[in-house]
Amino acid sequence: MMVRLFLSMVLVLLISGCSESMQIKQASEEPPLLAQEEHTSLLVFEPAVVDLGTLKEGDDAVAYLRVRNSGNSMQQIVDLQASCGCTEVKPEESLLMPGGFTRISVKVDTFAKKDAIKKWVMLTDGDGKTSKAWINFTIRPNPHMAGTTRSIFDGKCASCHFEPAKGKVAGRDIYGAVCFMCHGEGGKGGVAPALAHIGDVNALSALIANGTGSHHMPGFAKNVGGPLSDKQITALSRWLSTLDE
Repeated sequence: MMVRLFLSMVLVLLISGCSESMQIKQASEEPPLLAQEEHTSLLVFEPAVVDLGTLKEGDDAVAYLRVRNSGNSMQQIVDLQASCGCTEVKPEESLLMPGGFTRISVKVDTFAKKDAIKKWVMLTDGDGKTSKAWINFTIRPNPHMAGTTRSIFDGKCASCHFEPAKGKVAGRDIYGAVCFMCHGEGGKGGVAPALAHIGDVNALSALIANGTGSHHMPGFAKNVGGPLSDKQITALSRWLSTLDE
């Protein structure tokens, strides 16, 4: 009798342990809530990627992005941002009823841009959640731009190519502020040629200070209208010279 009672107790414990293990396993298999989902707005871009095809440098890249309120309550666009200062964004309406739509007009200045370009537009709703759309296009050369007196250090372009250099001391920081968007990560090239293979500090300094004679790469030295001091150019050149292609 005692043996049967002992075996029954062991069996109950085993069943309980198995049930608990199965519950823990099932719980662990539930997909975790992604941080991205927590911050994604109910105001969604449809579609989230727009391709404008091929444009000529100097022509405005214009797109109209549709935004839908996918929620069950009224939503508001409280902020709009673009990837750079050359991009203007404006919503037709900022308050959207459930299921309602609006359009965001986007105009990108293509001056001094080359090859494949990607720009983003991000909205923020009243809860601080965001949605992002991408605009892709390709720029072909415009021979009429060769004699232009316009500079990437003027107007809206200055917000990306001039202003961010202020206060930067270290070569890496200077590069990240005004060079990265064209010459790519680690100087390995992007829409502009690679710099990592040069290695000669004097050659790099001369190139950065004086440019190439093209409006795509003007001189960055202050004495020719650029944003960089002699100390900044030296720091940037020395940092670039240490990079491997």
